[in-house]
Amino acid sequence: MRVNCREDRGFTLIELVVAMSIMGFFTAIVATAIAQMYHTANQAEATQSLQSRLNVVFERLDTEIRYAAAISTPSTGEDGQDHYVEYLNVNGGTQLCTELRLRDGVLQRRTWTSGDTPSGGWSTLAGEITSSTPFTVSSNGNVRQQLRLSLTATFASTGPAAGSHTTEFLFTALNSDASATTSNATVCGEGRAAP
Repeated sequence: MRVNCREDRGFTLIELVVAMSIMGFFTAIVATAIAQMYHTANQAEATQSLQSRLNVVFERLDTEIRYAAAISTPSTGEDGQDHYVEYLNVNGGTQLCTELRLRDGVLQRRTWTSGDTPSGGWSTLAGEITSSTPFTVSSNGNVRQQLRLSLTATFASTGPAAGSHTTEFLFTALNSDASATTSNATVCGEGRAAP
């Protein structure tokens, strides 16, 4: 006597294709979510690193500009690309001029004794910086001069963490007199004549 029993030992081709399609769909969703998480994490890390670099620049300039006696009127270089501003500090009996310059995406600084021609080189404060108006001088109720830095820093031009961050710093020169803006306009002007 023979029993006609059919044994199922596998899947049909249609069942296999349907299962693989469903699994591929869910794999694509999970892979996209993981890629987005990495992108967000990379961008957050790059933004934090950039903000940290800009905070170091802020702290360095804050100690200088806070005690400045005068801030010059910001201007651009002959080619219209470079942006400059100078400020005067009195250290004991010595008057020190400091010039900030934004040139070719680099924020730079140099210092010299007032009345002398600057002979020192430029030191770099930050790179990958852009701004159409990086320096603005105003007065705080006609009492103190204020210097506003408006900077856009790029932390990556391509890749998963590509982006930029715009920040503004406002410094108040506590030893300045905003009512003397005519004499302050050309303070430390000899720096612009020397490259």
